[in-house]
This record gives sequence, structure tokens and C-alpha cells, in this order.
Amino acid sequence: MENINIASVMMFLLMTLCFLSNKPGIVGVRGEENDLIEATCRKTSYPDLCIKTLRSSPGSSGADVKALAHIILESASAYCNDTYEQVKKLLNETKDKAMRNCLDVCFQVYDLAIYEIPTAIKYLESGDYDSAVQYANDGIIESDTCESSFSEFPEIPKSPLTDRNNGLTNLCTIVLDMINLLK
Repeated sequence: MENINIASVMMFLLMTLCFLSNKPGIVGVRGEENDLIEATCRKTSYPDLCIKTLRSSPGSSGADVKALAHIILESASAYCNDTYEQVKKLLNETKDKAMRNCLDVCFQVYDLAIYEIPTAIKYLESGDYDSAVQYANDGIIESDTCESSFSEFPEIPKSPLTDRNNGLTNLCTIVLDMINLLK
């Protein structure tokens, strides 16, 4: 008799769990309307980049908005480091004085951004969202500074780092949008 009661209770709990998991609007349940990555990214300035970045990260599944922002900042940090290495390579290969001047500016600002993005992560994790915003915004300023340095030299037809600079700006903008959701 006791086995039947335990089995009945277990069956009731299982059925209740199944019923609740199929209700729309419950966070963490499969389904487009319940996908936190999708819902969060749709509230950012670059939803496709946001979704692509987060879906490529194994830690994003089941993460809350703060953790998703952390993942985007980690991606921005890696992107920043990669761009910094590309700037170093271009500096080593470039003989043109105007181009070297611009790349020197980029080298300096990406050197700063390599520090600033991890600092934004630290503040995000501590819950100091205003400071996290400040340091994430610095990433945008640094990439804009790099890009605008090329416009100061008319003999340089185009910045070789436009795509990289835009990429960092876009990732940092996504983070700013996500932090605003947390406030």
C-alpha cells in the first residue's frame, strides 16, 4: 500500500512538472518565447551579433542577463586582444609614416582597452553597474579614437581596422544595452 502512495505522489509531481514546463512565459524552458538569449538580445542594438556571440558560448545556456552580459564582455575582451595583435603586426609591416602614426594611436588605445574591458567585467560582477558602463563605454571610445585617427591623414584612403573597430564598438554597445536591462 505504501508503495502505491509513493508511486502516486511521484506520478503527480511528474505530471505537474510536465504541465508547468509547457506553460508559455516561464524562463528557462525551451521554446522561442521562453529563450532568454533571444529575448535579451532583441532588446539590444545589435541583436543578431548578440545572439550569434552568445549561442557560440557554451556557458550561455541557462545563464541570466548578468551572466549573458559577462559573456559578451569576455568576447569583447578576446576581440580586443586579437585586434591589438593585428595592430602590432601591421605596425611591423608598415613603412608609411602616416599609416604608422595612425597605427601607433590604435596600438595605444587598444592597449588601454585590454585593461578596460576586464575592469568592466569586474564591476559588472560586483554589481557596480555604473562603473561597468563607464569601462565598457571606454571600449567604444578607444575603438572610435583608433578609427578617427585615420581620417586625420588624407593620404590614407581607408582604415585597415574599420571592421575590427566597429566590431568592438558593437560588442560594447550590446553590453551597455544589457546593463541597462539590469538597472
